[in-house]
Amino acid sequence: MVTSPRFSDYLTHLRLIQTVVLQAADAGRCVAEQLQLRPGGFTAGSHTISLIPKSRLFVIAIGKAAPAMCKAAVDVLGSRIDQGIAAVPRWTSDPAPAGLTYIPAGHPHPDEGSLIGGRAVETMLTETAEGDVLLALVSGGGSAMLEIPRGGIALPELQALNGLLLRSGTPIDEINIVRSALSRIKSGGLARLAAPARTVALILSDVVGDRLSSIASGPTAVRSPRPRLARQILEKHNLWTQVPPSIREALTVTPTTPAPAPLPTNVLIGSNRVALDAAMQAASGLGFAPVVIRRRMAGEARIVGGLFGSRLTRTSPPACLLMGGETTVMVRGQGLGGRNQELALSAALTLDGSSGRALMALATDGVDGPTDAAGAVVTSQTAGRAREAGLDPEAALVDNNAYPTLDRLGALIRIGPTGTNVNDLVVGLAYPG
Repeated sequence: MVTSPRFSDYLTHLRLIQTVVLQAADAGRCVAEQLQLRPGGFTAGSHTISLIPKSRLFVIAIGKAAPAMCKAAVDVLGSRIDQGIAAVPRWTSDPAPAGLTYIPAGHPHPDEGSLIGGRAVETMLTETAEGDVLLALVSGGGSAMLEIPRGGIALPELQALNGLLLRSGTPIDEINIVRSALSRIKSGGLARLAAPARTVALILSDVVGDRLSSIASGPTAVRSPRPRLARQILEKHNLWTQVPPSIREALTVTPTTPAPAPLPTNVLIGSNRVALDAAMQAASGLGFAPVVIRRRMAGEARIVGGLFGSRLTRTSPPACLLMGGETTVMVRGQGLGGRNQELALSAALTLDGSSGRALMALATDGVDGPTDAAGAVVTSQTAGRAREAGLDPEAALVDNNAYPTLDRLGALIRIGPTGTNVNDLVVGLAYPG
């Protein structure tokens, strides 16, 4: 029989939930569960992919989970892979598996490595022939980490656009529409480059709602570029006049009809649902009654945090409230922080005056904004402790400066890059008095 949980154990409880969630969302595990070598080919999810004797199997991996996904794919398919390229995070230290080449690239902003990877992928895929197969391993972060820009757009201009979009609070699905209109690899561009080879993609979702065209900007989700819609998005967020001239020019030129490609086989192998389900099970085992209140969390981080904190104060213990998704931050100040840190600090202000409440806001990739934190843990006591230390948590939120306040209080979660990426998780625990 599970005993009633005690508030003094909140850190232990939240760390256990965090561990269980990251194990469930492990990218290598997700690949291994969906990929199997068979006589005459392999299976990807419920799909059987045939390989004739002369077929070559190419691998391309992009995103924050690329190293783990590559290792798992090579463990399953082994020497059947002819060659492959992976655009991996710059912090990757493990060597590439045999037969694959790692190209370090930037995130959240594209860098020279992103373009080097794009050129290498394009060169490799010129070798494909009828009967060949491309196995694409796609995860969040791939939008920045592998790029082939449309003509006339230089790297500094892409970086300027990316910075404007990220600071504006534009939702990620809209950001990816803009990125796709300016890219030869997004919106199915990777599958077009692979033609006449067939493309099979294993996709780990970091997008609320798991829309394939939005995950890493949909390199295997074939659709025509939408420059008019991209322009409308920039205008809606008052960015059209701020973006470089080459961006505006590219979005006002009628795009050419994309080359045809065999219809890709896209298999979703993991998403935020995996994280939420694991958190529910772990919380239940600790004696909490778990409730998922939002599976598509979105919106301004500080607003979401305040609303979540308010609900947590009114929740009868012992209970665990859960949300999954990804918020945004409208950057108005000059401070340092991330969406999960802002959400947590805002929640802490709402929790102030209550008792027996604890909250964790976690980026499953281990990276929250331009910081070394993955998020933060706050309690009913956090705001009071901040003021006792001479800090002003309200002012920190106004200045987008949650990081120093949470760091001073020892509230930041520092776990380093996790090798997976399935959005964010918010866990609120309500303890008996």
